[in-house]
Amino acid sequence: MQLQQISVDILTQLVGVCKQMTDENFSRPLSILSDNSIGKHIRHIIEFYDLMMIGNETGTVNYDKRSHDKVLEENRVMSIEKMTALCTEILNIKSDRPIEMSANYSIDKEDPISFTTTYYRELQYNIEHAVHHMAIIKIALLSDFNTITVPEGFGIAYSTIKYQRDSECAQ
Repeated sequence: MQLQQISVDILTQLVGVCKQMTDENFSRPLSILSDNSIGKHIRHIIEFYDLMMIGNETGTVNYDKRSHDKVLEENRVMSIEKMTALCTEILNIKSDRPIEMSANYSIDKEDPISFTTTYYRELQYNIEHAVHHMAIIKIALLSDFNTITVPEGFGIAYSTIKYQRDSECAQ
């Protein structure tokens, strides 16, 4: 399934970048990221994918319930292991299914909304969400880590890559 392979490709790109970093570089607060770290962005991506996979099993997902796991944002090896495991899990799902989504958009009280989505829809959402964070990570990599090789297309939406290629062919 195309969405699964794209998710695996995204997570594999992130693993490749993480393997080029030290734990110190991975977890260091960077001014260009408002004193957040690359590790925090990667942890965020991992937790969204993880909650989606749990939601596929349980039938319910709520991205507000992230654990904000300090280990994942400070230990790149643990993040690499988790992303590798997610790749296997994602590839093992063979069909779509409904998932009940909950989210709370009130900052003053607990007032969740609920609606039905599907595993494939959430997989597509996680792709776009990850690409967005990868674009932010790429800014930090290019600014602070000039020895790290950033894969082509890293942090660029697939529709943008296709548009750019089609535009080049038309010229």
